[in-house]
Amino acid sequence: MWLLKIENLTVKYGVIPAVRNVSLEVQEGQIVALLGANGAGKTTILKTIMGVTRPAEGNIYYQGTNINFFSPPQRVRLGITLVPEGRGIFNRLSVEENLFLGAYHRSDREGIEKDLSRVYSLFPRLQERKEQVAGTLSGGEQQMLALGRGLMSRPILMLLDEPSLGLAPLLVRELYAFITNIRQEGVTILLVEQNATMALKVCDYAYLLETGKVKVQGKADEVQSQEDVKKAYLGG
Repeated sequence: MWLLKIENLTVKYGVIPAVRNVSLEVQEGQIVALLGANGAGKTTILKTIMGVTRPAEGNIYYQGTNINFFSPPQRVRLGITLVPEGRGIFNRLSVEENLFLGAYHRSDREGIEKDLSRVYSLFPRLQERKEQVAGTLSGGEQQMLALGRGLMSRPILMLLDEPSLGLAPLLVRELYAFITNIRQEGVTILLVEQNATMALKVCDYAYLLETGKVKVQGKADEVQSQEDVKKAYLGG
């Protein structure tokens, strides 16, 4: 059963199309990857799902409802959250203050405390540093904080934009272990990533974008085995 369905999506910046007639589905409980080079349209798709960018054409369906005209806060309340490229943490606030900001739209104090405990169990390092100013964390810890803050909104669908960007290989592997754990917690994930090798190791299904269009799509192993994908994105 699909959780998110995009039909014939076109998004323009001015008159220039950044995304052209893209259709895709995200099944409930899956990790789906959007792969491609810089400028392929991956981040634009996430921003459009989140309601930050409006489509020129096409439709976005979430849990069977067309959400084209829903505001970003309405989409958050429906269970969609975006962890943006660059992490977007509040450097001068503490780790725990950043986490509570992820639950800004919620009023269920008991549920918020329960989710905070859940985040700390997933990311023990955040609990160790909960009073620390977020701007003093390492890059890997800041990415954990961004993921944890996203979880505080109690998402059904989590949109991750370039989570491994700027991280050392060892930290990337650790980060992807956390992402797999988040899926095991029942969260569906749509992942934008230039690190195709790592993304294809954890995702169920992948879409490869070039110049705003879907060039290749399929199960992760099918995409991984294609010769042109190997040469262009996997160092083969």
